[in-house]
Amino acid sequence: MLDFIFFHETPMKKFQTYLESENIPYKNDTEFQASVEETGFTISIGDDYELDIVEKIEDYYDEMMELNAELIADEEDENAIQTAGITVNLSDGTTVMADVDPNLIYKLSEALTPKEILELVNAIASAVEKPDQRPLCKR
Repeated sequence: MLDFIFFHETPMKKFQTYLESENIPYKNDTEFQASVEETGFTISIGDDYELDIVEKIEDYYDEMMELNAELIADEEDENAIQTAGITVNLSDGTTVMADVDPNLIYKLSEALTPKEILELVNAIASAVEKPDQRPLCKR
C-alpha cells in the first residue's frame, strides 16, 4: 500500500476527488492515521500501479502538500494574534490589562514608541479616575 498523509481536510478531499477521477480506488486508513497524529488524515492506495501512474499521483500529492502548507500557514496567521492588551496603571497602584484590538495596537506602534503609548493610556486612565473640568489652558 502507498500512504498519503494530510494535515488539512481540504487538500485531502481534493486528493480523493482526483483519485476518483482517475478511477483509482482508495481507503482512509484509520489504523495508520491513529499512529500519525490525531489531526492527520491518511489516504491509502494499492502499490501495484505502473510507475508513470504512481509518479502522476505523487505529483498531484506534492501540489496538495503545497496547498496543505498554505492553508495551515493561513490558519496560523489568523490565529496568531487574536487578542492584545495594554497595561493601565491606576492611581491606587493596581495594574489592569485593557483589551485592545491587535490591529489598533499595531497602528499605534507604527507612530509611537511603547513608552509613549503607555504615557497616553495612563494619561487617559488618570483623567477618568480624577476628572478635571477646567480647560487645558487653566491647568
